[in-house]
Amino acid sequence: MLKFLSSENQKQVVGISLTPGVGLEAVILDKKKNSVLNYGVKKVEYNFSTREIQDYVQFKAALVELMDELKILPKSYVYLILPNVYFDFIEIPHTTTDNEIKTILLSRAEEFYVFKREEPVSGWAEVYNPEGKSQKRIAFTSFQRSCIDEIKEIVSDVGLQIAGVESAYSATLRGLYVTGLMDDMVKDDAPWVAMLVNTNSYTFFQMDGKKFIDYNEVPLAIKSFSAEEAYQAIVSGSSQLLNSTTSERLYIISQTDDICADVLKTQMQYDREIIAIDSNKYSKDPLLDVIHASDLEHINSMTLSVIGAACIKSDLNLTLNVLADDPDASLGVYFTANILGTPVDITSEFVQKASLFLSFLFAVVFGVLCAGFMLLDKTWQSGLTKCNEQIAQLDAQIKAEGNGSDGQEIDVLQVIDEIANQTVTAISYYDSISTDIPKNVWLTKYYNKMGDKIAIQGIAASISDIYDYYKNLRIVSPKTDIKLTELKVVTSDESNGAQSIAALATADRLYSFEISNTDVAFSDAMLAQPASVSGGQSENDIIIKTVAPPVEQPSAQMQPAK
Repeated sequence: MLKFLSSENQKQVVGISLTPGVGLEAVILDKKKNSVLNYGVKKVEYNFSTREIQDYVQFKAALVELMDELKILPKSYVYLILPNVYFDFIEIPHTTTDNEIKTILLSRAEEFYVFKREEPVSGWAEVYNPEGKSQKRIAFTSFQRSCIDEIKEIVSDVGLQIAGVESAYSATLRGLYVTGLMDDMVKDDAPWVAMLVNTNSYTFFQMDGKKFIDYNEVPLAIKSFSAEEAYQAIVSGSSQLLNSTTSERLYIISQTDDICADVLKTQMQYDREIIAIDSNKYSKDPLLDVIHASDLEHINSMTLSVIGAACIKSDLNLTLNVLADDPDASLGVYFTANILGTPVDITSEFVQKASLFLSFLFAVVFGVLCAGFMLLDKTWQSGLTKCNEQIAQLDAQIKAEGNGSDGQEIDVLQVIDEIANQTVTAISYYDSISTDIPKNVWLTKYYNKMGDKIAIQGIAASISDIYDYYKNLRIVSPKTDIKLTELKVVTSDESNGAQSIAALATADRLYSFEISNTDVAFSDAMLAQPASVSGGQSENDIIIKTVAPPVEQPSAQMQPAK
């Protein structure tokens, strides 16, 4: 779908101009380089009396020959320039509609003698109004409808598509703008005058930069004069008009072999700059650079009007296409746009293709966005579902942990009190280790699990000392359920370092003991605890080790109390 955007796939727009004395010209321009790709001209007669092509058969044959020589592709667009039939200005209110403009122009054109027996067709454009902005000023041109219909049919028969028909007046000014000869005038918005000399008249166009101010056409049957008389007639007829203007430059454009623009330039009574342009046998150079031309013999006589035909739109903004709103004009060219550095003629076909492409692009973008939103919504829904599941799991866990086995809620304050009591009991036992141990009692191991489960091992010099320590523990924790679970006699031979403890004791023998409130033996309780990194015991255990004296075999009467 992008093929129609490339210049190679654009149909050619061929400028064709019928100029009396020159013939039927055809040109294809490279608009990017502003040069001629191909040019050709064929003889076609024009009838000034009836203001139409003299022989339409000759016109058709010339058009076919030009297609063949210039290798014009079938279905290419052609824009045709004809000698002026009727050209004028009119001022109308700004609110005037296009249909109202057509009616006004029809009424004005019917005042011209040609249209008293022929229905006119007109093209127009709004131009600068030197009188102010109270009303808009319209420049328009008119041709016989029957002539235009005949031309349309011929163009269609030879396999081309007609894009428009216009007067040589506006096309010549547009061609002059394309050559760049008036760039400085346009840039400075300076006043200038163009004088177009044809076989039967000369016409003045007054301009301010790009603003079309006025025009004056002076009939002159040049062929009825001698060469010298013709020059004098033009000089004398133009002096008063030129002197009444404030123009800074005069362009003399001759399209007849009877008048040389360079010669006329030397005779003009005009003290400002004059530029002579010959589109006749006196021309020395083509108006634009030529890349290729089928007719090199006549390339120098190429007219400004045929250049203006190949450049339908320009910044001059003066295109008076009489087929602008004609549905039978085979996709008329509206304007030329610069796309990616390439001039492209904008036609209704181009607009249709561009609209199709933009619609397709919009559909693709819309589809991608919809798919993206659907995927995003699906992702969000999935995430939301997972979050809801996690919330449900947490609610169930909280409910399960917040209720007892009987479904009753746990008393948090009671739990806190129990933990506090256990902590107090554990602390009280810790205090007894340092403050309530009798003189001849040595503790070798101490175990405390969760504050209320304890086990103490030690050595004492006498049983009364063990009993005193036991009483102290019961005093510190009156509600405890501790018991003397083991009592043995030890000797110095059963343990390394027992001599150090024995030296401290006054008794002949020592007694090892165990006090606890747990059914698990002390050694088993120690083994059941998970090893820690630092000491191999649980963080909830406090183990105090000393050097114990060797244990003697207990007598029958010294078995642990039950």
